[in-house]
Amino acid sequence: MESTQLKTKVGRPKSGTEQERHAHLLEQALALFMTEGFARTSIARVASTCGVSTRTIYERFGSKDELLVAALKHMVEQDVLAMTRVEGLGEQPLVTVLTNVSRIILNKVLEPRMVSFFRIGVSEVSHLPELTRAVKGVGPERIHRMLADIFAGYAAKGELPAQNFMQAAESYCELLVAGPRNKALFGVLEPDWDAEAHIAFVVQLFLNGLQGMKNK
Repeated sequence: MESTQLKTKVGRPKSGTEQERHAHLLEQALALFMTEGFARTSIARVASTCGVSTRTIYERFGSKDELLVAALKHMVEQDVLAMTRVEGLGEQPLVTVLTNVSRIILNKVLEPRMVSFFRIGVSEVSHLPELTRAVKGVGPERIHRMLADIFAGYAAKGELPAQNFMQAAESYCELLVAGPRNKALFGVLEPDWDAEAHIAFVVQLFLNGLQGMKNK
């Protein structure tokens, strides 16, 4: 399984649009949060890594909390964009589309720096309840909405029974990522673990369950 790595360029881009420089700052900030944790990552550290002043960061984001939320939002937007570009979205069989989308989700969740971020987050979450709620809104919930829209589209064509697709999306993500993510967090994910077999099993289990609900 290939993982998607965040860019780790150091310093401010010497060329490019303001949008590109803004994206670079968010990517560098997120890389620091992922490897060093929220509490240990200072605005000064981010500024130094990106080659900008702390004033520039505070003018754009106001606080470290806002910077983290913006950085995560940027990452999720890129992931959602990749999902919307899945070939045959809305046209190919749902099992094919869901398999392709699941690869994107699972690759991101099991990316080494993302695993590190989860691990650090577990230790910090009790001290940052407000930030945790904000992160949830730009992270998991955005992915759930994307999946819910996919399910609703296939339901409109009569290929799925009508139901609460947001709840279905949340359940699907738990089936897909909870087991391998938890093993990765504790460093016990088998070296020969078969991601494709896992995805195939979860997709079939989930879709069979949804189809079975039409008779209830």
